[in-house]
Amino acid sequence: MTARRTTATLFTVAAMIGAALVAVVVTGPAGRAAAATDTADHGDLEGEHLKAPIVGFAARPQGDGYWLAGSNGSVYHFGSARWRGSMGGQFLKAPIVGIAVMPDGDGYYLFGRNGSVYHFGSARWRGSLGSRTDLAPVTAMAVTHTGLGYWLVTADGKVFAFGDAEYFGRVRPVGATVVGIDSPRRDDGYWIAYSDGRVAVRGSAPDRGDSGGSVVSRAVGIVATSGGGGYWVPLADGHVLNYGSAAHRGGLGSSRFSGSIVGFDRRPDNLGYWLASSRGAVYPEPGTELPPRGVPTLSVTTVVAGLTIPWDLGFSDDGTMLVTQRIGQINARVGASTRVLAAPADVVVASEAGMMGLAVDPEFAMNRRIYVCMTSSLPAGSDDVRVVRFRVNEAYTGLTNRADIVTGLPVNTSGQLGRHSGCRPRFGPDGYLWVGTGDAATGTVPQNDNSLGGKVLRIDTSGAAAPGNPGGHRWYTKGHRNVQGLAFQPGTGRAYSVEHGSYRDDEINLLVGGANYGWDPVPGYDESVPMTDLGKFPGARTAVWSSGDPTVATSGAAFLEGAQWRDWHGALAVATLKESDLRIFRLNGAGTVAQTVAVRFDGTYGRLRTAELGPDGALYLTTSNGSGADRILRVTAT
Repeated sequence: MTARRTTATLFTVAAMIGAALVAVVVTGPAGRAAAATDTADHGDLEGEHLKAPIVGFAARPQGDGYWLAGSNGSVYHFGSARWRGSMGGQFLKAPIVGIAVMPDGDGYYLFGRNGSVYHFGSARWRGSLGSRTDLAPVTAMAVTHTGLGYWLVTADGKVFAFGDAEYFGRVRPVGATVVGIDSPRRDDGYWIAYSDGRVAVRGSAPDRGDSGGSVVSRAVGIVATSGGGGYWVPLADGHVLNYGSAAHRGGLGSSRFSGSIVGFDRRPDNLGYWLASSRGAVYPEPGTELPPRGVPTLSVTTVVAGLTIPWDLGFSDDGTMLVTQRIGQINARVGASTRVLAAPADVVVASEAGMMGLAVDPEFAMNRRIYVCMTSSLPAGSDDVRVVRFRVNEAYTGLTNRADIVTGLPVNTSGQLGRHSGCRPRFGPDGYLWVGTGDAATGTVPQNDNSLGGKVLRIDTSGAAAPGNPGGHRWYTKGHRNVQGLAFQPGTGRAYSVEHGSYRDDEINLLVGGANYGWDPVPGYDESVPMTDLGKFPGARTAVWSSGDPTVATSGAAFLEGAQWRDWHGALAVATLKESDLRIFRLNGAGTVAQTVAVRFDGTYGRLRTAELGPDGALYLTTSNGSGADRILRVTAT
């Protein structure tokens, strides 16, 4: 987007009692003068460190300013949009999920996931769902054109009307969730948008069409034209769908931009609109200019030192970093200190086994759950690899509510104890927990449908098989050797595994439900066989990339997102252990071929195990050198 100087003001509850917290944001030099057709650029928060992700965007009906809302209740204002209050710094029973503006442009509502409604300026409280515990999460709100009422809608399609808003019925989405609601000028009906781009019509709202359920990315809302003759449906990847009199004025599409799109609003003349991202960037259309192309310049800082094999990391909703160390610890980085949350007594630490992968629940703000892969000695004398769920206490000082949701993943006990233990968990965009496992260096495991080793599992948060898995199994794909990385491509949701080869062919694989990836090292454990044995399995799925001979020991992986990554936006970053470098891969449009476009940090930091994109848009790497010499590195791009 256009480089410019912007000033944003953030107020928290302290402002209500006379102590205003003001943040001046400088993102670049003054931008160019806007052309007559350009949508006004009032500034944004791009490049700023946010305490919480942006979840909502609303423009003044006059078009001369707008607001951004954070999940913690913070409100940022730009242009002529005035600050009227916020919930920033105040305890919330549920995170904020959006902002809705009054027709006079002098007030707004914040609404929570639990249906709570907070009103500021000219906005008046008309009711809420905050005391209801029997409802699906609230996902959208629309204010009537009189400003005397509003609708709230839940993810499963229930609609609740307050004030002068009339009720015209609910919807029952199948295979999708509700993401938006808006009404015609007369408020005599409403449109309801689904995450798959479909639009349901209720009351007298005219049907202007929809995607039919086929979209390239998740829909995030719906906004009607000022006259109600059409509507736009924005997608998380920056595409904008338009129907009826709603004209297409541009979109970000496959361009490089920061975060995912979470908000959209139109100009009063319907000749343009704004898109807002989860990282606080605002893109005016028409008139958007994105950063120049080119290879980014990388800067590296050490976040944590003195660790021993930090195997994995993740971030909670408030930005706290959670880390596993293979020596048996689960840690939290709080301020400048690293705390031990737990060191379970049953962890078996041997060669490749120990405390391994970690995933943070997408609903952490509500349930404070994390999931780890660990090698366990329970029950006594019967080692296995398992997936364990914990609850992190509010103070980040300990873990409770242990639940061993998957047990019985194989461990190599006949040869090198712990060899090929996997084990990488990641939540997919489908909301399920995916887990890449190892074959325990046991030849019969990868092709054995009754073994969870040498597989990629896809399970719910209780450990049960996710719907759509082949044959009702907990595994989604089979025939793997030792999965070390999992990553999901933004926009498409495609799942990729990264795994270790034998003496040849480390692999990156596109995961397809029910597919066999062809590793079958029998009899015994014969590592001379191909990684993908098309002789035995003609239908086996081949890798999108393989190292050949020798291997590089590919490990953790993450897709890079954001304009700061320039030409690497959308690329897959993969850490390597043996070659001690970071490799950047570009996938083709079908996601079936990957090519190396860059190699960085060759030997600079030693063995690299995990690559994880942080909520700040930086890439976090863990080293794997042992003996207290390991670090967590923060890699930023410009």
